[in-house]
Amino acid sequence: MTAAIDFTLARDLGEGPETRFEHARRAARSTEVRVARGAYARSREWAEASADARYLAVIGAIAATRTRSIVLSHWSAAAVHQLPMVGHWPTEVHVTQPPESTSRSRNLVVRHTTALAPEDVVCVSGLLVTSLARTLVDICATRQSVRALVMTDAAIRLDRKTSSARITKSALLEAIASRQPFAGHARARNTIEFAESGAESPLESISRLTMRGIACPAPVLQLGHYDDDGLIGYADFAWPDYGVVAEADGRTKYLDESLRSGRSVEQVIVDEKLREDRIRSLPRKFTRWGWDVGNSPVALAAKLRPLGLPVRVRSR
Repeated sequence: MTAAIDFTLARDLGEGPETRFEHARRAARSTEVRVARGAYARSREWAEASADARYLAVIGAIAATRTRSIVLSHWSAAAVHQLPMVGHWPTEVHVTQPPESTSRSRNLVVRHTTALAPEDVVCVSGLLVTSLARTLVDICATRQSVRALVMTDAAIRLDRKTSSARITKSALLEAIASRQPFAGHARARNTIEFAESGAESPLESISRLTMRGIACPAPVLQLGHYDDDGLIGYADFAWPDYGVVAEADGRTKYLDESLRSGRSVEQVIVDEKLREDRIRSLPRKFTRWGWDVGNSPVALAAKLRPLGLPVRVRSR
């Protein structure tokens, strides 16, 4: 859970020393940050916060300073639903309003005018947002295919312990079917159909998208591997017909405490090395890569082609 940033609303201030003018002066002196119009946070807290926390603070400030309730949507709803973002969150807050509304996009608010069914709106942490299904369909309908796939993979990911997911691919496809026609519906369907419940990190999702671009055979995700001592672990990618196993390693598995199972970063590194050694001892060809390779068709093709996988890079 992302730690929340506390902010002060100018409308709640009285006539004492804590006036809106004093907060404006503090912002001018950089001891405070103007989160949104009429909302201020401490500069130190802001500087130490994550990008997720900062964007959620902007969202919360915008929602709190509106005279009427708003329904957060698109990227802003994705942030509230705690979906992973590749790259930077937008600077604006996205909301969806009825077709008859005349309000325009301004003051950090981007307004999308379209109808919302009652089931499309939920309350999360005190904020009205589009449902997880509606949010993902909206995002998948955009041209941000990489970010859309990362978020969709994360939402439909099966928890290995509970065998459950936040939402299913079939539920998302039903959400598309019930809403048609709408702009980008074919794009949304393509992304959702390509999504996989076995992708466990943004880098894995991006790597699969890159694989599709170089005509690489579809890998089996999270295939278990065994030796004489039992289960070694689950590989990110496997091509059994080619005898190939691969891992996509970002920093998340080392830095995210929720993925370390109580282990230190150093212990995770040692365990990963031992695990890799055991996999390499099998009659398999093994490779791994990071962000620079997973996001590059040329670099990923160069990794996979020597292992016997038929890949190609389109000439420009």
